[in-house]
Amino acid sequence: MQSYDPIWDEIYEAGDQLNRYPFSSVVTFLYRHAPRDRARSDIRILEIGCGAGNNLWFAAREGFDVTGLDGSEAAMEFARKRFAEEGLQGEFVTGDFTDLPFDADSFDIVLERGAVSMAPTRAAHKAIEEAARVLRPGGLMYAEIYSDRATTLGREGEDGVLLDTEGPFSGVGQIALYGMRGIADLFKPHLEIINLSHQETIQTEPKPVQIFANWNIICKKAD
Repeated sequence: MQSYDPIWDEIYEAGDQLNRYPFSSVVTFLYRHAPRDRARSDIRILEIGCGAGNNLWFAAREGFDVTGLDGSEAAMEFARKRFAEEGLQGEFVTGDFTDLPFDADSFDIVLERGAVSMAPTRAAHKAIEEAARVLRPGGLMYAEIYSDRATTLGREGEDGVLLDTEGPFSGVGQIALYGMRGIADLFKPHLEIINLSHQETIQTEPKPVQIFANWNIICKKAD
């Protein structure tokens, strides 16, 4: 089972999921937790599984030093083109988040929003280990991991993933959903969880009723 599902090449090449604007949760995290004792241009942010670079677009406009990594070259090309057109600085790398091509202790913040959930559990564990490696001591990671409380059904694949899902995650290829113990197993060997919350959105119309659920995690690397 590979860490990156090629279905995302099809999704991005078709123009789907090429989001242009940041997710509010990422905006809130950066507003509350980005270091305030240094110039933003000195604060390095990495997003793994960054997709179209929409979160980093916001961060770059705010003056942060941004780098994005994703398995989809189509998504990376979209992000590079957009940054160039708008005169923004940022680096976008096509790669695998289980083997980050960056030096240890080189980023102040690592972002992850949903990408780790799209990988088998062994790959997810390696991705978090890699994220911790590239974080500087005292650095923070913000992650959103999809929850097993979502109303998602699917065919059981290898290594903890569901395939051919029905529900709020239909059409995304392989996906792994996590309970609270799974979250602890994923992060605690590498990072200290300093904030953990669970969010659920219930869609009542159109039928059937569906629950979209995810964990919001803020972690810190030991000083």
